[in-house]
Amino acid sequence: MSKFSQYYSEIRAKAQELANRFPNGDFLVICKGTVSEVPVRLGAQLLVEGSHRLATQDEADAFHATMEMNRATTPQVDTLENARQQFAALMAGREKSK
Repeated sequence: MSKFSQYYSEIRAKAQELANRFPNGDFLVICKGTVSEVPVRLGAQLLVEGSHRLATQDEADAFHATMEMNRATTPQVDTLENARQQFAALMAGREKSK
């Protein structure tokens, strides 16, 4: 088995293991103190390469609590209305330039 075949075989095996453990398809990894939520395939590659590690349950709970707190304190923006306003401004600018 070549080095590349072995590498991809390890990634496939790790991805299968992670897919069984995280059926929703995403999980948390940590690199140098930064937490990232990644899909199984990418996470498997990061773990096999050794650049990241799997977040502990306590780290995952803290991350989710922080994200929930951020959602609660961030004002809700009507993105559709903002998009309409931006589109109208763009179209008005195009009409003026003709």
